[in-house]
Amino acid sequence: MDYSNHPKMKHIYVGIDCHKLTHTAAVINPFNEKLDVLTFNNTPSDFEKLINMVNKYTTDEITPIYGLEDTKHLGHALSTFLLNNNCKVYHVYSSLTYNERKKFPTISKTDEIDALCIAKVTLDNLYDLPEASNEDIYWTLKQIVKMKSALVIDNVKAKNKLHAQLLHHYPNYKQFFFHFDCISALEFWETYPSPNLLQKLSVDDLYEFLHKYSKGALKKDRAQKIYDLVHDNIYEEIDYQEERNLLIVMLVKQIKNNNKQIEEIEKTMLSLYDKLGLKLHTMNCLTKMTSAEIVAEIGDINRFSSSDKLARYAGVAPISFSSGGHDKNIRNQFGNRRLNSKIFYLAIRSIAAGKDRDKPNNAIFIEYYHRKISEGKNKQQALTCVMRRLINIIYRMLKNNSEFYMPKDLEEKCKKVYLEKLEEEKEKEKNTKSSVKSTN
Repeated sequence: MDYSNHPKMKHIYVGIDCHKLTHTAAVINPFNEKLDVLTFNNTPSDFEKLINMVNKYTTDEITPIYGLEDTKHLGHALSTFLLNNNCKVYHVYSSLTYNERKKFPTISKTDEIDALCIAKVTLDNLYDLPEASNEDIYWTLKQIVKMKSALVIDNVKAKNKLHAQLLHHYPNYKQFFFHFDCISALEFWETYPSPNLLQKLSVDDLYEFLHKYSKGALKKDRAQKIYDLVHDNIYEEIDYQEERNLLIVMLVKQIKNNNKQIEEIEKTMLSLYDKLGLKLHTMNCLTKMTSAEIVAEIGDINRFSSSDKLARYAGVAPISFSSGGHDKNIRNQFGNRRLNSKIFYLAIRSIAAGKDRDKPNNAIFIEYYHRKISEGKNKQQALTCVMRRLINIIYRMLKNNSEFYMPKDLEEKCKKVYLEKLEEEKEKEKNTKSSVKSTN
């Protein structure tokens, strides 16, 4: 067979190992022979050096293909530059590079070796690697979502520390407000971090303070309750009280600052989501904020050719293990775990039915969930089935940019079936309790 006209023979392959300050590029031909290596700075002016080096080995018939391990973080600027210059750029999975490096009897790791391994993986897996694309709006949205997550985590830590400090100063502080971190509460802790600052304060003064920061929501009875809780307990003088007060004030300021930044970030998230013009938020149990977080993890839906691939990316599709005629499907613990978490909680909300279980959020999904359980699946497996169906719906909505449509006839039918089964279960539980009482 003549391989001289094979498509891979029409290219050279450039593997690039990306770092914060510099990148290293290695060029190989279709026979895996090293042609050149270049280390250059991570600046647009130095990117031209890469183009000039690669052009030495290209002709009208031979074109370059670039493989980058990182196209979204350290390699984002370089991949954007290459795409803007109409270059073919592929995203190389780091696991493939790692396996390529392990093929050698003695494993060495340098930037040049990594770049050569990336180039080799690009050559060997050319038709299986995803093409990089210029998705600046999706990339920006994902960075903003990550920043929000970091602020939320930081806020949780600060609130836990504030809990610990307040416990020493106000042992009964949880009785002061419905939420210890609401706006009125934070202002109270910042102004009166210890009980000794409240000793000369009257109920009327405290009421005016609370009325101001709660915008009239807190009444005088709340001020009276806080006043009584403080004055009914005897507080002893504590050494270094001013320094301890400072800790509370600093923690409150940190929480307030984080809240303000989170609010600004959420506005930006919604603005970017609106610019995309998507309608994912029209689905039951989804808000615009959650929709924006899901889209940030998925990116451009066109990079997935089917909902099956999106399900594998989200870690929802099971993994198949077969050997010697024995087939086994196991739970997928890989994939994008942040996206998996979002779909998981969406599935939980979709099968929720209220306190008395008679007001389903989505009758179709809750009937489907219970049907899977009746077929022999456990609750976790049935929930995974719901997640898989949600993936199908999300994929179609994003692919066609369509609104969510709830088939009313099917919804009523499923709701009727579910409520009938619910009545049967309640009747069975009632009979069971009656038989237990009669036995006793």
